[in-house]
Amino acid sequence: MKTRYKKILGDLRTDYLKNLMLIIAIAIGVFGIGAILGAHAVVNREMAANYMGTVPASATIEVEPSISTGLLDSVRNFPGITRAERRVTVVARMKVNERWHPLLLFVIDDFAQLNINKFHYVSGAATPQEGEMLVERTALSVMKASQDDQVIVKTPHGTARSITISGIVHDPGLAPAWQQEAGYGYITLSTLHWLGETQGFDLLRIIVNDQGNSRGHITDKTTALADWLNRHGHQVLEIQIPPPGKHPHQGQMNAILSIFTLFSFMILALASILVATAMATLMVRQVRQIGIMKTIGASSFQVTILYMLMMLTLCVAALGIGIPLSRVGASVLFSQIAVLLNLEINDDTIPVWVSLVQAGAGVIIPFVGAAFPVIRGSRISVRKALDNYGISNRNQRHTGWDMWIQRFDSLGSTFRQSLGNAFRQRGRLILTLGLLTAGGAMFLTALNLSAAWNKTLGRIAIQRLYDHEVQLNERTNANSIIRKVRSLAGVRIVEGWDQSSTSVAEGNTYEITHTYPDEGHGSFTMVAVPLPTQLLNPTITEGQWLSPDRPDEVVLNQLARTSGMKIGNTISLTLKGKITTWKIAGFTEDIGSSATAYVSLPTFSGLMAATGEIGMLRVAYNDRSRESVADRSSELEELFERERIGVSSSTPVWLLRNAVAAHMRVLVNSLLAMAVLMAIVGTFGLMSTLSMNVLERTREIGVMRAIGATPKKVRNLIVFEALIIGILSILIAVIASLLLSYYMGSFIGHMSFRISLPLTVSSVAILLWVAIVISGSYLATLHPVNRANRISVRQALAYE
Repeated sequence: MKTRYKKILGDLRTDYLKNLMLIIAIAIGVFGIGAILGAHAVVNREMAANYMGTVPASATIEVEPSISTGLLDSVRNFPGITRAERRVTVVARMKVNERWHPLLLFVIDDFAQLNINKFHYVSGAATPQEGEMLVERTALSVMKASQDDQVIVKTPHGTARSITISGIVHDPGLAPAWQQEAGYGYITLSTLHWLGETQGFDLLRIIVNDQGNSRGHITDKTTALADWLNRHGHQVLEIQIPPPGKHPHQGQMNAILSIFTLFSFMILALASILVATAMATLMVRQVRQIGIMKTIGASSFQVTILYMLMMLTLCVAALGIGIPLSRVGASVLFSQIAVLLNLEINDDTIPVWVSLVQAGAGVIIPFVGAAFPVIRGSRISVRKALDNYGISNRNQRHTGWDMWIQRFDSLGSTFRQSLGNAFRQRGRLILTLGLLTAGGAMFLTALNLSAAWNKTLGRIAIQRLYDHEVQLNERTNANSIIRKVRSLAGVRIVEGWDQSSTSVAEGNTYEITHTYPDEGHGSFTMVAVPLPTQLLNPTITEGQWLSPDRPDEVVLNQLARTSGMKIGNTISLTLKGKITTWKIAGFTEDIGSSATAYVSLPTFSGLMAATGEIGMLRVAYNDRSRESVADRSSELEELFERERIGVSSSTPVWLLRNAVAAHMRVLVNSLLAMAVLMAIVGTFGLMSTLSMNVLERTREIGVMRAIGATPKKVRNLIVFEALIIGILSILIAVIASLLLSYYMGSFIGHMSFRISLPLTVSSVAILLWVAIVISGSYLATLHPVNRANRISVRQALAYE
């Protein structure tokens, strides 16, 4: 046994560079698995802890008139309700660098007694005084402000006033403010009145008792409470029931991390292919040693155990490197995801099972890869092993491929010989191409998806032929306000639109939506369009667009469409407590919109008893550049100020595009990181293949040297072989990336917009990957070239 151990140690020391390469390759795979699984485990745990720690409301009921303390006490005693609080949410605006940005103001009844949709204090005052507000921490970058600074705020019915940021809070129930290009503020009711608003609390947030994670149970209890409110003189305007117990981005993040987990196991599988190639190289080199061991009594099983023990040593060394580094990688990844989801990582402990999975995968998968060449090599007969003289005559003979290559005299003898060498060992070539192709396909896919995402975002400006959307506080005479806006310099087209929240009627007249407290995620809006319109270029996927001759028709976008909806069907939508019936005329694909039902403006105005009035303006400018739009928007704001026209929100289209674009950053960066890891493993694989090819051709190289081949000739022979393999991998990777980009684009597109991202080929990605592969191929030849030119002619010819 001592002799066996000495042999293992000797083999490990003999070719330390190859063994180090194997250790690094396995460690990369182990690192990828640990980083992804560790981040997945921490994010899932902390996402649930953060979100559920806010005690999210089971439902929110919007009512009129305002909610008194007596009514609130009665609701708390209502059967099935365990908690209840009253709130107000106001869509205001804030002035940042002389431009107005959206600001969502949450009016809190009692900051000291928060029991629903809670937030955590970071610094400053715990309760803002009149004229002060607390700010969600992610909003500071949007506000370009810090604690104790003042921000100019304007509410829908008030005048612009400076309000002091007296404290910072963290609200895990909200998406980061920089994603929404908006601010989040928390104020008292007295501050709201100080800002010029007169309304009281109109939102009733409740938590139901048993079965709180059942949407059906929550709906039953909430509608029962709504019936009771109606009977007691309170009109229920809307019921919001977000998915119970789920963070707004939980489904998307779990899906993305699951894909990354699959890719990380792929990296280890590729490393195992490298292991198989390296072990095959070792078995070729030591075939006579195996014959000697078997001559003195070793069985095939004992030989197999010997080499697998060496493999185990390499795996243990790789685990010692990969597992600790994966903790660092997981920390970086879950920290980035935490920023993306506005989470606070309170417990960064990575579960023990992650390390166990790493250890199991880091040993079992390489063992499986090494098993075939080891078992095959250990079963060789003594006679065949002792008679081995390197590469066999079977591999030396000319094949049809070799004869075909020789016809191309213009290619040069060195290149033709390299081409033949590249295809001499077909199985080994396939393994190497698999390694490089996987890395290339992933790299190209990451940049293709980034280009497809940007191309899809470009559709925002293509579909929206306007540059600015203004929502008014109150419906206003259409002709008057349109005439005033049209008089501004640089304005090309102005149209009056309208909108209202809506929902599919489900057996009652209540408007029940899936909207989260941020008023964005899960919302469903009915948009009233003037017909014909010059400011919307809808992407019709089925059916037709609205027509003035068909006033009772509706067109639904992909987020509003369900599987059972067909052209010609009727659909019942709620509208301010009424059920309205529409005929489905068509379906569209919208980018950057929530669920939307498009209807005729005259029909909508008639249902709202607001004929000739509008609640929204859409404005197109002659110059659509961001700088020009910003200048024209400032002039538009000044007009509204002069004319005392109340505005609830004012949103340029470029702001919407920026908000949507921010959601893709972490995904693309993570895909690129995976691609880099695969590329490293692929380069190692190419180096291993070239080393094995050179090893098998040692005597052949000796003959070439004996008849006058220079070191430069030998080097070119190996370099050309590497470049041929690299270029072949590029061609295959481009094809594979098209398939991968298509399926990944479909997955990400449906997750984000419920459409497929267009298949987009990034020329920049291809050029970058060509440069990486060519450079990597050349670097992979340095060790084999050095070995081939270092061995003497006598040693090469005597090689066995």
